[in-house]
Amino acid sequence: MIMLVRRVFYLALVSFPLVACGTTDVTLQYDPANVRQAAEPAQGSIAIASVTDKRKHDPNWLGAIRGGFGNPLKTLATSKPVKDLVADAYADGLKARGLLAADAPRYGMHIVVNQYDSNQFVRREAHARFAVTLKEKSSGSTVFERDIAADKIDGSLLAIDTGVFADVEDLRRVANQVLQEAVDKTLDDEAFIAKIK
Repeated sequence: MIMLVRRVFYLALVSFPLVACGTTDVTLQYDPANVRQAAEPAQGSIAIASVTDKRKHDPNWLGAIRGGFGNPLKTLATSKPVKDLVADAYADGLKARGLLAADAPRYGMHIVVNQYDSNQFVRREAHARFAVTLKEKSSGSTVFERDIAADKIDGSLLAIDTGVFADVEDLRRVANQVLQEAVDKTLDDEAFIAKIK
């Protein structure tokens, strides 16, 4: 009987990771709930001109929950290319501040995604590195340029919800928080606000 229990336990242990492996499509969304409003003169003056993904990953790859050897057990993929989700988040951030141009924008915003990923070995981590440039449409001159960095580490080193037991939604949430932080860091930057007044 003990041998039978051991065999069943061993088979479950070996087969469970195979069942748990796979790719999950996730969505990301900017939350405008805590947005600081922009000054009136800047209303509706900015459009998203371009977003370029310079990551060395598949366009829809976002991250992975990894095993003890760094092997991906559960992969996160976005519902559309990451660069489009970044564009949407910045557009939503601009709109929430009254800065998104409906037509004839004064400025064009250019974003380069140098890094945006999320991974979990034990704790959940997400990192974003965006190069943001604001150019005046009429002259093409750069009025604002900044490298934006956002990082988040979540969870305990003693966590047991790791590997195949980890929840993709928890990692997606951390990735979403980092995107939110990067957008807010850009649009609430005092130098940025001063340039668009």
